[in-house]
Amino acid sequence: MSDPTPRLEIRNLRRAYGGRQVVDEVSLQILPGQVTCLLGPSGCGKSTTLRMIAGVEMQDSGTIHVDGKLICDTMFRVPPERREIGLMFQDFALFPHLSVADNVGFGLKKGTREEKRARIEELLERVDLLRYIDG
Repeated sequence: MSDPTPRLEIRNLRRAYGGRQVVDEVSLQILPGQVTCLLGPSGCGKSTTLRMIAGVEMQDSGTIHVDGKLICDTMFRVPPERREIGLMFQDFALFPHLSVADNVGFGLKKGTREEKRARIEELLERVDLLRYIDG
């Protein structure tokens, strides 16, 4: 049996700002079903790496592959909206005074109260967070 194709593979990503190297030759593979976390001190390039993977920022060099297909190098680039990759920040995007349900439903403009609640439940179920809905 052959090795599975990585869901995500980045090879030798580099990014500099004003001559300061922020991401320097970062490579990784994430296999199907694998959970991965980027850890490091503030300013070490975690968010920059994630922004390059999502396509909202371009790398100076290196490649990004999804399911074995090239989605970005320095010449070719799949636009962010066609990558099917989400980017969520850990802070500053939630309202601490609102419940989980109210945070998720904040952007829902259409529908009755019941329809919105059903949509919120559906979304939280997708990411296995339904148990926190009223927290």
